[in-house]
Amino acid sequence: MLWLKNGKIKFDRQYREQTSQKISWGHWFAFFNIIWAVLIGSRYAFIIDWPHTFFGKLYFFISLLGHFSFVTFSLYLLVIFPLSFIIKNERTFRGISVIFATLATTLLLVDTEVFARFNLHLSSVVWNLLVNPENGELSRDWQIFFTPMPFLLLVQMVFSRWAWYKLRSLERQKWIRHVGFGLTALFIFSHLIYAWADAAIYRPITMQKSNFPLSYPMTARSFLEKHGFLDKEEHQAKINQEGNADAPAIQYPKNTLAYETTAEKPNVLIITVNGLRQDALQAEKMPALYEFASRATRFNNHYTTGLTGNGAVTGLFYGLTANYTDSLLNQKLSSVLVDKLRRDQYQFGLFSATNFNDSIFRQALFSQVRMKQGKKNNESAVKNWQQWFNRRLADTPWFSYISLDLTQPMKEKNYKDLAAEQQAYEQLLKQTDQLLNLVLSQLQVQNQLEDTAVIITSERGYVFRKTEKEQLEYFAPEAIKVPMIVSWKELNTGIENKLTSHIDVVPALMYNLFWVKNPNSDYTLGHNLFDHTQRPTEWVLLADRRQNVIVVPDGTQYHLDRKGNYQKFDRTYEKTSSTRPPLGLFLDVFTQSRSFIEK
Repeated sequence: MLWLKNGKIKFDRQYREQTSQKISWGHWFAFFNIIWAVLIGSRYAFIIDWPHTFFGKLYFFISLLGHFSFVTFSLYLLVIFPLSFIIKNERTFRGISVIFATLATTLLLVDTEVFARFNLHLSSVVWNLLVNPENGELSRDWQIFFTPMPFLLLVQMVFSRWAWYKLRSLERQKWIRHVGFGLTALFIFSHLIYAWADAAIYRPITMQKSNFPLSYPMTARSFLEKHGFLDKEEHQAKINQEGNADAPAIQYPKNTLAYETTAEKPNVLIITVNGLRQDALQAEKMPALYEFASRATRFNNHYTTGLTGNGAVTGLFYGLTANYTDSLLNQKLSSVLVDKLRRDQYQFGLFSATNFNDSIFRQALFSQVRMKQGKKNNESAVKNWQQWFNRRLADTPWFSYISLDLTQPMKEKNYKDLAAEQQAYEQLLKQTDQLLNLVLSQLQVQNQLEDTAVIITSERGYVFRKTEKEQLEYFAPEAIKVPMIVSWKELNTGIENKLTSHIDVVPALMYNLFWVKNPNSDYTLGHNLFDHTQRPTEWVLLADRRQNVIVVPDGTQYHLDRKGNYQKFDRTYEKTSSTRPPLGLFLDVFTQSRSFIEK
């Protein structure tokens, strides 16, 4: 019995010593991989929108060291540390640790390239996209990034062996503890800095929110609001005005635009009726607009670019999808169309039933143009336009934008049932139709219709039995499929059934009216609306701050969030299962989504 007891004690002591050695070796192995992760992670500095302030640059290096040291050591605690107790053989233990570290390092290297191409980090959808057998060329490109694995494996093995045999001397090194405390302090400090920057909306730091994989910077808005250090409404109003501070910088346009010399300067009139549904364009509901549409070109398969005013205007006036809206607000960028009109000294007549309530008008699009203020209703906007039109200089070309709204008048009433809401909507349509008839008739009377490009569309369609918040999250066909009517002397009248979007308006005007020489890719993501050929991409893209919504010609939708997760909806907006995502489609969307991001 004594022999058994002594043997057990000896075994326990040996087990503790071996385990202690493996744990000590694991600390040095984790430190070695922290260095690797930081070196590879430094590549993100050459990919991201580099901050222009000293504090923003300093934060990048603090977060680089703090984030990758924390993630690497966390992986050690979750994987290698438990193995120290489970695997008795030290060679097996070190071999498994080396393989795991090599895989993790390789995935980080691949993620840097994924982020460079798509502005996304690795996810299940992105991973499927990379290994998609349908795109052999892309798959071969990505295989190149796995070629360093043997080299990484060799380096890990060499250090593993060296550290094990030098463990006693390494254990006498005291500086490693100070380094560990320092890296921990940097990690905590980086989150505290970001929490401050998020509350202060300091863009040089907040724009770095998604720089690194597995990064979730701390925010403290709720805490600051609770203790009276932050006004929630004021803070949100500033974000709505200036855009999300984590939006990337963009280069718009990509190159300086050049134009053909031409003596003709046509007039341009754009009218948007927010809340105008596509099925509202009927003879019995809107007779004047229906009759005008019969003498113009009507695009029957047309989509807006967003469910907010900012998102729709981004598509209509910039030729960009709505996921660029925050960047435009941050940088206060004007539209190439508006810049051209100002350069050619057009007269501007801008009128809105909401007094241009959407921030993009004052912050970016028309920031250098005078906008007419008036009562917040459709009648006032049209009346002010009539007065401006009668006083304009007859021998000078003009550009006018009239923004009417159906959603606010509908929100101001309570409806006992769906029938009552529909009846109120139809009455509002008739009133709006009369106002549109005043504008179109005045153009006709003064012989301006022939020399004016007239565009009538909607920001989004009105959805019955939905609150304002629900409407802004509801991508059903009645919300996103909107009328598009264009009257221009060089266009044939009739109905176009091709797939079109708001982003197609700017290239149509820039090419057909102003004779721009640059290719579309220099200033827009759209396809010429007046071109009878099909668009290069057989899909259109809507977006909000959380997700991209892809719509294909048959009405099927794919909702793709910022992390690469997706859902599929059929043409009736019913969620359907999808075991095989359209990876080629997603690749096109990822590519387009970062086309104008500054590199």
